[in-house]
Amino acid sequence: MHNLPEQGIVRVATDVRPETVVLTVENSGERLTPELVATLTEPFQRGIGRARDDHAGVGLGLAIVKRITHVHDGSLTIVPRLPGGLRVVVELPASRHPSPARELTPVSGGG
Repeated sequence: MHNLPEQGIVRVATDVRPETVVLTVENSGERLTPELVATLTEPFQRGIGRARDDHAGVGLGLAIVKRITHVHDGSLTIVPRLPGGLRVVVELPASRHPSPARELTPVSGGG
């Protein structure tokens, strides 16, 4: 999520509900339309007026968040904040019982 170059804010909150766990991230930034926000989970979308420079991302962050949330049967809500910036909410199913530890499968690569 892009923020203001100076005096920007980021708020992070978590919550545990009976059936879900919730992560909420809010930031300040330019005002965005709901139509633009709806495109931000598409790969390589970086919002309006985002010129590529040494500090600009490639627009994969929210696409990755969307995919991870989907794989874990969760929901992702992204809305523009009225003063500017975004509010991003990830809601995932709560596990009632810890999963047993699983051994990682090695991945072979060429190399």
